[in-house]
Amino acid sequence: MPPAIAVTTANISDHRGALEAIAQNLTSLSAVASLLGDGGYTGQPFAEAVQHWPGAAVQVPKRHELHTLGVLAQWG
Repeated sequence: MPPAIAVTTANISDHRGALEAIAQNLTSLSAVASLLGDGGYTGQPFAEAVQHWPGAAVQVPKRHELHTLGVLAQWG
Protein backbone atom coordinates (compact mmCIF):
# COMPACT_ATOMS: atom_id res chain seq x y z
CA MET A 1 0.00 0.00 0.00
CA PRO A 2 1.29 3.46 -0.83
CA PRO A 3 1.99 5.61 2.23
CA ALA A 4 0.15 8.62 0.76
CA ILE A 5 -2.27 9.35 -2.07
CA ALA A 6 -3.52 12.71 -3.31
CA VAL A 7 -6.04 13.14 -6.11
CA THR A 8 -5.86 16.43 -8.00
CA THR A 9 -7.38 17.98 -11.07
CA ALA A 10 -5.56 17.80 -14.41
CA ASN A 11 -4.30 21.39 -14.16
CA ILE A 12 -2.12 20.56 -11.12
CA SER A 13 1.50 19.66 -11.93
CA ASP A 14 3.05 16.43 -10.64
CA HIS A 15 5.41 18.50 -8.47
CA ARG A 16 2.59 20.40 -6.84
CA GLY A 17 0.49 17.25 -6.42
CA ALA A 18 3.37 15.46 -4.72
CA LEU A 19 3.91 18.38 -2.35
CA GLU A 20 0.19 18.42 -1.53
CA ALA A 21 0.29 14.66 -0.81
CA ILE A 22 3.26 15.17 1.51
CA ALA A 23 1.60 18.09 3.30
CA GLN A 24 -1.65 16.16 3.80
CA ASN A 25 0.11 13.05 5.12
CA LEU A 26 3.05 14.36 7.16
CA THR A 27 2.21 12.21 10.17
CA SER A 28 2.15 8.91 8.29
CA LEU A 29 5.26 9.87 6.29
CA SER A 30 7.39 10.96 9.24
CA ALA A 31 9.74 7.94 9.00
CA VAL A 32 10.46 8.43 5.28
CA ALA A 33 13.98 9.75 4.69
CA SER A 34 14.11 9.73 0.90
CA LEU A 35 11.75 10.13 -2.05
CA LEU A 36 12.49 8.27 -5.27
CA GLY A 37 11.02 9.89 -8.37
CA ASP A 38 11.32 9.77 -12.13
CA GLY A 39 12.87 12.42 -14.37
CA GLY A 40 9.82 14.65 -13.97
CA TYR A 41 10.85 15.39 -10.39
CA THR A 42 14.26 16.86 -11.14
CA GLY A 43 15.01 20.43 -10.26
CA GLN A 44 16.16 22.39 -7.28
CA PRO A 45 12.79 24.05 -6.44
CA PHE A 46 11.12 20.67 -5.86
CA ALA A 47 14.07 19.30 -3.88
CA GLU A 48 14.16 22.44 -1.73
CA ALA A 49 10.44 22.20 -1.03
CA VAL A 50 10.87 18.59 0.07
CA GLN A 51 13.82 19.59 2.29
CA HIS A 52 11.31 21.38 4.52
CA TRP A 53 10.07 17.91 5.30
CA PRO A 54 12.53 16.89 8.04
CA GLY A 55 15.18 14.49 6.83
CA ALA A 56 13.71 13.85 3.40
CA ALA A 57 15.80 14.00 0.23
CA VAL A 58 14.77 13.60 -3.41
CA GLN A 59 16.52 10.95 -5.50
CA VAL A 60 16.05 10.87 -9.27
CA PRO A 61 18.08 8.14 -10.98
CA LYS A 62 19.68 8.93 -14.31
CA ARG A 63 18.40 6.82 -17.17
CA HIS A 64 21.72 4.94 -17.49
CA GLU A 65 21.54 4.03 -13.77
CA LEU A 66 18.06 2.47 -13.89
CA HIS A 67 19.37 -1.06 -14.30
CA THR A 68 21.30 -0.76 -11.02
CA LEU A 69 18.35 0.14 -8.80
CA GLY A 70 16.58 -2.38 -6.61
CA VAL A 71 13.97 -2.30 -3.88
CA LEU A 72 15.24 -3.52 -0.52
CA ALA A 73 12.79 -4.26 2.26
CA GLN A 74 13.80 -2.76 5.57
CA TRP A 75 11.87 -3.75 8.64
CA GLY A 76 12.68 -1.90 11.82
